[in-house]
Amino acid sequence: MRDTNIELLKNVPTLNAHAIVCIRPLAPLSMVSDMPGSYYKTLRKPDKKMLCGLFENLMGWHFDSADRKQLYKELKQIRKKQKVDFKDKYFGSTYQPLLMEYFEIDGDIEIDQFKSVCFYDDLWSRSFRRSDSNKHINGCRNADYRIIAKKNQAFIEIDNTDLKSADKEKEKDSWFKKNIGSYPYYYSSPTKREYISIDGVFKLKLSMNEDLLLLLTQNVQANNIGYLGNNEGWVDIKIESL
Repeated sequence: MRDTNIELLKNVPTLNAHAIVCIRPLAPLSMVSDMPGSYYKTLRKPDKKMLCGLFENLMGWHFDSADRKQLYKELKQIRKKQKVDFKDKYFGSTYQPLLMEYFEIDGDIEIDQFKSVCFYDDLWSRSFRRSDSNKHINGCRNADYRIIAKKNQAFIEIDNTDLKSADKEKEKDSWFKKNIGSYPYYYSSPTKREYISIDGVFKLKLSMNEDLLLLLTQNVQANNIGYLGNNEGWVDIKIESL
């Protein structure tokens, strides 16, 4: 297991190095930048926030939202002492990138060795959790077999009252909250998502922090496979210092 070294984040984010990054998709990509509704539309090329996710993935920086929230709090204090502005609000997903200050994309992203491209829609499972509501039950496909008969009996008694407010009565009873341990933590819902399948290489010129470039180069030498957009979008990556 590789060490997760985040000492880099304590350094002033100066862009004192340059590199060429080549990303070859090994699978269809779905690069969604905005918070969508019922349709997840992909970008044609990766944006900076997605590159942050790719770089963090390559370095083994797999932190949950609670840890990232704490890191952001500490980074604000560090940047204040360094007298450097710290931007902590980014559009799109709830993912909070840690490397936004440490590189910039110079110019447009090119597509090298291009042969073909196609776009298609597919169904993707999105995870939900409603721990405060009986609606969680409706989304779950599975449950502890010992609870099913009890749930049916409890809800049939409410439904048989012919109340228009049956759902409110179920919520008022809080039956699900009392038996939450008998249901999966999440339930999934099929969502339409757009993918891009491209035979080519994304070529980027970056201005970046020298320490970040060194860490990325070392990690890519050990493992040059990461994911871009989501965890199904596997890519091959090469980094060349300029």
